[in-house]
Amino acid sequence: MIYMTDGSFEGILTAVFEAFRRKECPEKIASQEPCQLTLGTEIREIETDREKSDRVYKAIVEKMSREAIEILYRAYLSEHPDVGTKIYDYIKIGLKIGGRIIYYLQDPDVLWIHDRNQKVLKEVHLFLGILRFRKLRNGIYYARYEPDNNITTLISGHFEERLSNQPWIIHDAGRDIYALYNTNETVFLHEHIPIPKNEADKKFEVLWKGYFQSTAIENRLNPNLQRRFMPRRYWKNLIEKQNN
Repeated sequence: MIYMTDGSFEGILTAVFEAFRRKECPEKIASQEPCQLTLGTEIREIETDREKSDRVYKAIVEKMSREAIEILYRAYLSEHPDVGTKIYDYIKIGLKIGGRIIYYLQDPDVLWIHDRNQKVLKEVHLFLGILRFRKLRNGIYYARYEPDNNITTLISGHFEERLSNQPWIIHDAGRDIYALYNTNETVFLHEHIPIPKNEADKKFEVLWKGYFQSTAIENRLNPNLQRRFMPRRYWKNLIEKQNN
């Protein structure tokens, strides 16, 4: 039995609710993306139901902890194809042992979720330090990046505080997800939006390149260390790394 969801966090929690309600143990909780099926596999379409997902959400908080639901959500943002199934396994264990679940790392399913959580947190920490904004023609600051994990919702709060008086856009170019901040609130969109470019962009490029070069100490350059802390796959969206 495979439960097929819309891929949202609420959809996965709805599937968990249905598994307990129906007293079924699905082999996999998957999204609508293509997944490998074995002969004789039964598919059950799960329609996302906010009331059902809210009940599972509250049960996790009450019977485990708020930290447990936060860990599950960050693991979900890893977008691993097995994350729906692993969230289900984690919840089953957590409902039995309660708040001890976050320390129950000897269980491989619990450890799997915590490993994904840590990878997401590590990337969040990385981009809080290296995300670069450019000033567009209309005065809005724009930052383009391509994270491995779907972390835009996690990093936006930091920039609401740091750039609270400036309107800005954070653009996950790989997913076409946007966080748009108007100095009062942040709105998240999932669609393609054309971003204007003009000479102001070039000035910001020059500024950042100058800063990068003036703060670098030539005899202390360590390209291997730099690549370890700032992997090459991120360089194409860093202004100071253009043409390097």
